[in-house]
Amino acid sequence: MKGFLLFLFGALFLIILGTIFSLAGDKSQFLLWLTTSRYSFLDYYFYYITLIGEPLGFIICGILVGFISWRKMLTVPILGLIIMGTSYMLKSLFFHERPMTYLNRLGYQGIFSVLDYQLLLGNHSFPSGHSMAAWALFTLVAAHFNKVWVSIGCLFLAASVSISRVYLVAHFLQDVVAGAVVGIPLGYMVYYIYFRWTTNSVVGSGVEGSK
Repeated sequence: MKGFLLFLFGALFLIILGTIFSLAGDKSQFLLWLTTSRYSFLDYYFYYITLIGEPLGFIICGILVGFISWRKMLTVPILGLIIMGTSYMLKSLFFHERPMTYLNRLGYQGIFSVLDYQLLLGNHSFPSGHSMAAWALFTLVAAHFNKVWVSIGCLFLAASVSISRVYLVAHFLQDVVAGAVVGIPLGYMVYYIYFRWTTNSVVGSGVEGSK
């Protein structure tokens, strides 16, 4: 599990770092800093990378995992359904303001959308569903492959999706950190259930074959 442990330690470091920045000042501080640090390359990068936290990301990763095993591939849509239900439940429970709703209430002016990405309003900000989905998905992928280079790639992509949600003014930093905190255990839970199921199947087949 060397490769996967790298992913877990990296994720833990990023969560701690994100928590520190979240608690350092007003919850909009990191978001406002990002809006003043926009560049054309980053606009396009975060505009498209955020799609990984949507069904497209699960489809792509499901196909990639399918090259290893069709059984492993089945864990991807199962995880997707779990994330959808969990995200809806938590957003309804906490009912936190979106950044634009919060900033509009304070009378803040000067934030513009990235490319044609729609600025979101309402009260479904906490936790970030995209961040939760990305961290859950890449936890599952990193565990299935268990290779150092895959874990590094998974860390980079999951972190990119999380930052994209703040960059696109869809979430606060605390929302994406919470998404990671919820998503990682869910991704590992699906992997662990799959691992136990396949292990018991192999053991059961061995017992039957020895009779």
